[in-house]
Amino acid sequence: MRKTEKITVSLPSDTVKLADEAYAGLGFSNRLELINAAIREYVTHDLMRQFTGELTEIYQKIERSEIKELEQHLSKLSYKIAVELAQIYMLLATAVELPYDVDRSLRGKAVKQVNHLKGFVPLSKAVKEAEKLEELL
Repeated sequence: MRKTEKITVSLPSDTVKLADEAYAGLGFSNRLELINAAIREYVTHDLMRQFTGELTEIYQKIERSEIKELEQHLSKLSYKIAVELAQIYMLLATAVELPYDVDRSLRGKAVKQVNHLKGFVPLSKAVKEAEKLEELL
């Protein structure tokens, strides 16, 4: 049996009346059990709130770290793609003996197109452009 300590607590009469009316319906044998459970519930709830706050902070740190790693990975991947595209472009320009002034003109048009599209090409527009290229060939 646990050691108990007697304390005197003054409560408003309506709170005492509420406890007297509710303890049996809540499964307690007397008012003391209800008050004991209520105190434990309140303290446990506060501890859980603190613990949840700490978990949230840890989760946010992990999430920020994961996002940063993903951004770094995407940045490296974008760089590799850009290098590969530049290599393909140089190979094509060399193969067709593209004059320098035509090369600069095409590059300027490409920059304008990318800036206009802001890096996003809808599928429908890509299909239309592919059809135009097929007609030219």
